[in-house]
Amino acid sequence: MKRKQYLFIAILTYFTASATAQSCIDSSLIDLTVMCPALWDPVCGCNGVTYGNDCEAVNYGGVTAWVPGECTGTNFDCTDLGGIDFGACDMAMGVVMWNGSCTYLSGCGWEVDGIDYSVYSFWSMEECESQCGSPECIDPSLADPLIDCNVFDPSPVCGCDSISHFNECVATYVDFVSSYSLGACPNDCFDEARLQPEMGCPEFEDPVCGCDSVTYSNACEAWYHGGVAQWTPGPCESVSVELARQAEPFWVYPNPAQNQIILGGWNSDGPVQVRLLNLNGQLLAQSLMRPDATWVLPGEIAAGLYVLEVQLAGRKLNQMLVIE
Repeated sequence: MKRKQYLFIAILTYFTASATAQSCIDSSLIDLTVMCPALWDPVCGCNGVTYGNDCEAVNYGGVTAWVPGECTGTNFDCTDLGGIDFGACDMAMGVVMWNGSCTYLSGCGWEVDGIDYSVYSFWSMEECESQCGSPECIDPSLADPLIDCNVFDPSPVCGCDSISHFNECVATYVDFVSSYSLGACPNDCFDEARLQPEMGCPEFEDPVCGCDSVTYSNACEAWYHGGVAQWTPGPCESVSVELARQAEPFWVYPNPAQNQIILGGWNSDGPVQVRLLNLNGQLLAQSLMRPDATWVLPGEIAAGLYVLEVQLAGRKLNQMLVIE
């Protein structure tokens, strides 16, 4: 009876309380037709509601983050606020649990979309660590050889290690991440470590537009063949990628690069105009360069996929460049 009461309150809270933080509740996750196990293994959602188990938290509450145990409405819950956007202000607010560890928090105020999160704060770092501890992010004890994760249907999560993982199952049972939030880590687009061109993704057409503005046949190919962690449904509208896929008549090193590159390979002893473009064709930087010269890239260029264009004897030669 106790479990059913909590479940009823949880569902009622979602449908009646419009003041739920968007980063804490994702309504697209809610599916009341899912048959969750009749198991009382309570979790406390980031919205302060107790759910019978994590299945109910996700499918009945749309909760994106939780901690084990029933909610008390106080900092004893050790509620992780890592998914809450408190604004870009510099006001010091106190100490909270943030992505698995105690952290000093700053922001614009404790109330976000009608929810007051101040009840989850601590007066000091010592109080937070004493009450909630500082669990290791990578916990090898999570390994379970009986768990067979789906490695062809990516649904990225951001681990407490600040790395985007393929999905919840892989994060927990393959990468041993002790906590995570739904969705890829902010600002994570391309990572060479994700590239596995030999991975045989399903051959079905469900195109997605990667954060690198490249269209992939499906999300599996975006992850393994493109190395990207974020995408939107449907093909990209930009056509400039086709230009970038032309022959590569000059070389660039290193690639991926960080703050400087060396270019060469074109047939000219004099300086040539080199331009750095984004995948929409927008000019970001340009320089006159000789072969084998070093170009220090502007510091404001964000990580992502770009096009290098060399103008030589009336021709435009293109090469892809990945900036980490």
